[in-house]
Amino acid sequence: MQSIKAVMKTILMLTDFSGNATHAARAAATVVEKLHADILLFNTYYDHPILPAYGGGPWVVEEFVFRKEDSTAQLSHLAIQLRHVIADQTKNGFRPKTDYQSGEGSLGENVEVILKDKAIDMIVMGGSTNSGLEHLFFGSDTMDVINHANCPVLVIPPKALLKKINKVTVATAFELADINAITYLVGLAKNIGFELEIVHVSLTEKDEEPVKERAIHNRVRAIKQANVTYQQIRGKDVIKRLKGMCKDNGSDILALVHYQHGFFADIFRTSNTEQALSGNHLPIMVIPSQLINP
Repeated sequence: MQSIKAVMKTILMLTDFSGNATHAARAAATVVEKLHADILLFNTYYDHPILPAYGGGPWVVEEFVFRKEDSTAQLSHLAIQLRHVIADQTKNGFRPKTDYQSGEGSLGENVEVILKDKAIDMIVMGGSTNSGLEHLFFGSDTMDVINHANCPVLVIPPKALLKKINKVTVATAFELADINAITYLVGLAKNIGFELEIVHVSLTEKDEEPVKERAIHNRVRAIKQANVTYQQIRGKDVIKRLKGMCKDNGSDILALVHYQHGFFADIFRTSNTEQALSGNHLPIMVIPSQLINP
């Protein structure tokens, strides 16, 4: 499990070289200096090219090598782009390193291997052209990465910018692991300087889980920062109201705690997602429930 750190080491940026992925990488590159983090670009390619017209080995091997070389060439080109973006943003002298690598096989499994081998503190990937949250919960590649991740995953939809992160909203369901997510975001707020709004989301109008609720309240009260606020959303149409709240309060990122099975998994399956989230362009940060304090 990944420890919470005040200063990051490496951000893993996933790309398939699409416009969405390149936009996400360039957007995240504008804040790596504030995070004091290096960049590792990664692309995964097909491990078994299919050539219906010919079943011989040599042709398959040549196609395989071509795919790998093409991946490496495009990664090199993207790395150069990001270095230019970072150079334009650098103010305090910190120069993040930008490395890259590619691998064969499924994206989720490749990410799992990288997380075991390297000190990755955050994963960045592009979002859907339709809705950030819709893609987040129904895009197979995105969920594959999230399910393998032991660090926060930032999904950046098209047109979303990160040059200025002034406010982050984190939605909690009063699970005890949410305390770790709040602690992580408080540390991140100190580095970047954003306001953190903690929102408790409940489907019922009544109080629930009083022990867990008191634990969250105690943690919020213990935070000695003026830029941390707290409120609740109770009742029906939770997703729509949460989306509206983020729009009204000017949030730059919506953070959620990810559980394999639990409150948010259920609520997003049972809601009219297309209607509630259509046109959402807000970056989504998914924080794994196993994130722990050092």
